[in-house]
Amino acid sequence: MQRTRSQANPNIRASRVDETASRKNTLKSTPSPKYISETLAENRSRLIRVVNMLFDGILVILDGVIIETNQGFLSMTGYEAEEIIGRKMSDLEGWNQLDSKLAKVVSEESVSFESVVPRKHSLPVSATVRAVRAFNGTSSFLFAVIAGMTENEPASAELLRSAERYRSLFESVQDLVFIKDKDLKFSDVNPAMGNTFGLPPSEIVGSTAEQIYGHDVGTRIREWDMRVLSGETIEDEHAVVVKGERLIFNDIRVPIRNSSGNIVGVCGISRNVTELSPPGPKSAIYSNGYRSRAMKDTMELASQASAKDSIVMLQGESGSGKDHLAKWIHDHSKRSGSRFLTINCATVPHELAESELFGHESGAFTGAISRKRGLLELTEGGTLLLNEIGELSLSLQSKLLVFLDSKSFHRLGGEKNVRVDARIIAATHRDLEEEIAAGRFSKALFYRLNVFPIFVPPLRNRIEDIPMLTRELITKVSKEMNLSQTPKLDTKSLGELGLYNWPGNVRELRNVLEKGLILWQSGRLKLNVPSMDQKTEDWSVRVGFNPGKKLSEMTKDVARSICIEAIRRNGGNRSAAARSLGMSRDSLYRHLRSDG
Repeated sequence: MQRTRSQANPNIRASRVDETASRKNTLKSTPSPKYISETLAENRSRLIRVVNMLFDGILVILDGVIIETNQGFLSMTGYEAEEIIGRKMSDLEGWNQLDSKLAKVVSEESVSFESVVPRKHSLPVSATVRAVRAFNGTSSFLFAVIAGMTENEPASAELLRSAERYRSLFESVQDLVFIKDKDLKFSDVNPAMGNTFGLPPSEIVGSTAEQIYGHDVGTRIREWDMRVLSGETIEDEHAVVVKGERLIFNDIRVPIRNSSGNIVGVCGISRNVTELSPPGPKSAIYSNGYRSRAMKDTMELASQASAKDSIVMLQGESGSGKDHLAKWIHDHSKRSGSRFLTINCATVPHELAESELFGHESGAFTGAISRKRGLLELTEGGTLLLNEIGELSLSLQSKLLVFLDSKSFHRLGGEKNVRVDARIIAATHRDLEEEIAAGRFSKALFYRLNVFPIFVPPLRNRIEDIPMLTRELITKVSKEMNLSQTPKLDTKSLGELGLYNWPGNVRELRNVLEKGLILWQSGRLKLNVPSMDQKTEDWSVRVGFNPGKKLSEMTKDVARSICIEAIRRNGGNRSAAARSLGMSRDSLYRHLRSDG
C-alpha cells in the first residue's frame, strides 16, 4: 500500500485523539458491573473462537467433570463434543491415567507432565500435558493443554509454554488473523496482516475493509462480513493489489458469539495462496481487433454483460469459443479477483453431477466418506460457467432453478441451507427451445437463464477474423510447444484458410495450426488445410436477433454471409462468385464491406 491510513483519511488521527481522551475520562469513573460483565463475556467469546482454531487440545474440568473442550482436542482424539462434555473423566474408558495425573495438580502454578491420552477409534498415544488449577470458592477449575501427541515416544515438554503462548501464537503465525466488531471495523489483527499491507497493526485497528483493501474489494468483503453477522460461515478467495503486486487470499470467516449466543463480530483467517493459485489461462477472446461485424456485435454485448452481474446465456456451435467468451466476461467484471470455475455438463455422469455442483455430506451415498464442497460453494464471490447446460438431467435442472431464485441450496444428503454468492454463465450448442418441445429441458429454467443471451458466431461467418486469430493461435501454441521461435504463416496457406468452411470452428483452426507446427522445421509455416471441395454440402447461416438492429441491417448480414460462402465455393475467385450469384463484382464488394 502506497500510503498510510492517516494520509488516506486525515480525520482518523483526530478521531483517535478524541478516543484517547474518552478513554482517560472513562478511567476516572468506575465502570458499572454490567459493563464489566459484558466486556468479560465478549473477551471470553473471542478467546474461545481463537482457541478453537488451535491445533493443541484444550480441556476445562470442574470438580472432575469436563465442562469445555476445543476442536483441536476433538480432532486429535476422534471424540464428539457431546460424548465427553458433562461427563466425569473417571467414567470414561481409557482415561484413567490422564485423570489420575490431573488429579495430582493442586497448585495454582502450571505443571507439565507426560501422559497417555485416549483416542476413540485407535490406540492411545503419548502426549505432553500442561495443567493449572484455579479456585473459585469451594469449586476448582482445572485447565489442561494437550500437545505433541506421538505413538512412538513421549512428546517434548518444550513444545508448551505458559498462557502467553496463545498470544505469541497469534502474533507469530504467518497467516493473516483478524477480528472485527459489529460495525465491521478491525478490533484486533496480528502482525502478519500489518506486514502484508505495510501498516502497523495499530493503524489497521479501527479501520474498515474499504480503507484497507480499497473500495471495490472492500465492498465485496463487507458483503461477506454482513452474511457472517447473520450467522453464516464463509470461505472465499479474492485478489487484491498490495504495494503494486496482485495477491490472492483464501479467507475463512466465522461469527463470534457472546455468552448469550448473540453474534458480536467476525473472526477470520486469511492465507496468501498466490503461489498456489497461478493466474488462469488468458481468454482467446479479445475486446478489439476483430474485423467482422458479427464478432464486433458479439463483443459489444459481452462488454455490456461484464459491466453487470446478471445471468448470461451463451449460444453457438461447438468450438466457436463460448467458454473463452465466458472467461472474458468474468475477467472484465467486478468479480475478476475471485475464482472462475467451469463444469462441462456433458462429460459428468448424471449420477455424479449433483455432487459436483452442490456437494454432499458424509454418508450421502456409498463412498461418500467425508463432506465435499461442490463447485457452487467453491465459486463463492466468483463466476461459474455451466457449459453444455442442455445436458443436465431434469431433476438437476429443477434444483438449479431453485438456486438461481434463492441463491441457496442443500448439499446432497444434507439438511443445512447453504447460501452462495456466485454468478452463473450458461452455454450450449443446442437449440433449447427445441429441447423444451421434446421434453428434455425445463421451460422455467430456460426463461430464468435466458436473461441476457449472446450468440457466438461460427468461424465461417467471420472469415475476416482468421488472419488475427491465426497470428494469436500460432504464438500461443508455439509457446506451449516450447519452440525456439514463432514461425510466420505462408501466404498461400493463409489464403486457403479463408476458403475453408470450418465446421469445427476455432477449435478446428487451432488443430490445423498445431499439426502444422508439429511438422514445421524451418522457414515459413505451411499448412495442410482440409479439403475445400465442399460445394455439394448443405450450408446455413444463423443471425442472432438483436432488438437494437433494424431489419435492413440483419438482411445485410445474411447477404454478406452468402457472398462469403459463394467465394469459398468458387475457390476464392470473386468474379466467378459474383456470376454464380447473378450480380456484378462491384455489387459483391459492396455486400462484403464490414459495415454491411
